[in-house]
Amino acid sequence: MRHCHSHFFHKIRFSLFLALCLIGFGIFCAAVCNCADSNTWIAQILNEDHTVTQDSGQNSASAAGQSPSTDTNAAFETYITELFRQEASANLLNLHYTLKNPQAYQITAYQTSLGNYSAASPALAAASAENILSALQQFDTQSLTSLNRQTLEILTDSMNLTVTGGNFEYYDEPLTPTTGLQSQIPILLAEYSFQNRQDVSDYLELLTDLPRYFAQICDYEREKAAAGRFMPSYTAQSIIDQCRDFVSNPDEHYLVTTFNQKTDSLSGISKNERLSYQKQNLSILKKQVFPEFTQLADTLSELQDSTINEAGLCHFPEGREYYEYLVRSATGSSDTVASLEKRTTDQRKEDLLLISQLLEQNPDLSTELKNCAAATQSPEEMLTTLRQAITAKFPKVPECNVTVKYVDAAMEDYLSPAFYLTSPLDHLTENSIYINQKNGYEGLRLFTTLAHEGFPGHLYQNVYFHSVCDLPIRSLLGYPGYTEGWATFVELHSYIYAGLSEDTASLCAANQAAILSLYATADMGIHYDGWTLDDTATFFRAYGFTDEETIRDIFELIVGEPANYLKYYIGYLEFHDLQEDMKKQNPDTYTDSDFYENVLKIGPAPFDILRNYLLKDR
Repeated sequence: MRHCHSHFFHKIRFSLFLALCLIGFGIFCAAVCNCADSNTWIAQILNEDHTVTQDSGQNSASAAGQSPSTDTNAAFETYITELFRQEASANLLNLHYTLKNPQAYQITAYQTSLGNYSAASPALAAASAENILSALQQFDTQSLTSLNRQTLEILTDSMNLTVTGGNFEYYDEPLTPTTGLQSQIPILLAEYSFQNRQDVSDYLELLTDLPRYFAQICDYEREKAAAGRFMPSYTAQSIIDQCRDFVSNPDEHYLVTTFNQKTDSLSGISKNERLSYQKQNLSILKKQVFPEFTQLADTLSELQDSTINEAGLCHFPEGREYYEYLVRSATGSSDTVASLEKRTTDQRKEDLLLISQLLEQNPDLSTELKNCAAATQSPEEMLTTLRQAITAKFPKVPECNVTVKYVDAAMEDYLSPAFYLTSPLDHLTENSIYINQKNGYEGLRLFTTLAHEGFPGHLYQNVYFHSVCDLPIRSLLGYPGYTEGWATFVELHSYIYAGLSEDTASLCAANQAAILSLYATADMGIHYDGWTLDDTATFFRAYGFTDEETIRDIFELIVGEPANYLKYYIGYLEFHDLQEDMKKQNPDTYTDSDFYENVLKIGPAPFDILRNYLLKDR
């Protein structure tokens, strides 16, 4: 699936005193990433046996005497183009959020379904990935262009991860408090655009497929419970509450109002057609969709007593190994968990030292925040300020529009403070950023959140990359460590764009990075080292967290969303370290502008590959 990138996370807010009277800003700015986690969705649609093919035109070119290199590149591009068509058309949400005009990509047949989900999905995906890996080995990397070689290496890495994921039966979890399918599918349905009658018909057919899909999810959860892998009871309760809230006001539901608004504005249909569509939508929602959310809640309620592990993944038989796989998938880093734990601790010490030094030099730095000019702007004005501020150092991005929207009240308790929903590959000009008003984000906090979601964060990175890379397969290879790491990296640099002094901006960035690091350490501690709630409380108390209810909320959120915090912090650290390494390698010629452009042109990738190309190891 495309980015609703991602990515739905809670941000628990505190007034923090990180041993050095830090400024309270909250944990981190979250984005919405792929409509389900990208590995999850690719696992569902990798079900074809792929082979390398060449069309007659390429064979003719070879006979005409073109070089082997040309033949190899043509064959590779043909292969990945066909692979893209197969993957993108395998379920309707995937296709709709990937392409506005599938016919232009020679996609004329597609499944109007949500895909499939079962215990066998990871193993089936692994088998298909092995077929793809076998096909990729037939291409001589030395004969490929730089872009094609990068793509082959990234695709190979992605398939290797999929193969690894096939080793863990009943560990995958489609239902999580903030990134689960039960929260992502409604948003994607609400944002589903209508250009013509076919879109409306496809949408309504997609709704009728939800009972089948949710029945598969319920069956999987029952099997998972029987295997002793069911989610913690408090996580189940959170999802149960979410499902019941979703169906609490059916007549005024946002899936009713958004559908009516979209059909009312659709040209070329009569009033009677419009009313007929709206009647069908309401009927399907009431008779098929809403009852399935209720059934999902009932199923989880029945299974709550089967929970045997209320803590981290490491308490399951293969839990540590599975967490290692999740960390690699989430972060794109090849470092061991132990190495990441040490790197996180070391950077936190550096940030706390910087905060101490800055406050010692000027104890009144925090007072500057009260007079921050950007804090009084509207969200739209903030995005304009950010777009203009980055022009000096960041490469030019094609003209694009962004619409600020607000999360429906029914979902406010379960969605992140803000998220970006990516535009289709062939329609990069229209973009949406959602703001969750219940979080109370305003002023400087909202400004940096919009930097994360908009410019120069997710929106900017997505539009820029797809404007310079014409290989659509790359849109299906999700690397959240890159995308969330980049958004966090630039978010921490965005304080200066708000008009703060350099020292105040550095103070704010170091403070937020230090907070992020606490959650990253806790994530690894809980899921890899076996921290209990008491262990977690002891850790946070050392940094000024004393409220027991808050600490429990943190613990339960991390247990329910393993490795999710690492996307942000470890991804950020990888960019931070890569930038420092480039400065050391090119002390006389390094510029931030070159670093940004080089990173953005390569696009989402594992950090080993990114590092090899940027530091010229290839």
